[in-house]
Amino acid sequence: MANSLDTAVAHVVDSLDILDTISDPIERYQASRKTATAVDGRLRVVRQGVALELKANGKTWREIGEIMDGVTAQRAEQISKGK
Repeated sequence: MANSLDTAVAHVVDSLDILDTISDPIERYQASRKTATAVDGRLRVVRQGVALELKANGKTWREIGEIMDGVTAQRAEQISKGK
């Protein structure tokens, strides 16, 4: 699992290198902000799906919070709602 995780992270990071090809610094900055917003939104959806899947598999919100970097049970439930 670690190998596939490392590969996925490396792929995302490598794909961001295209931002360096934007010669205008203002456009490069704007592209980086737009990219960050898009990536953050997509990651929120991924985390929401994970929380919902773990809950469907019988985990408590407390257990899910522990899995999700030790957040509280309340925060884990918020994540499941896309917040």
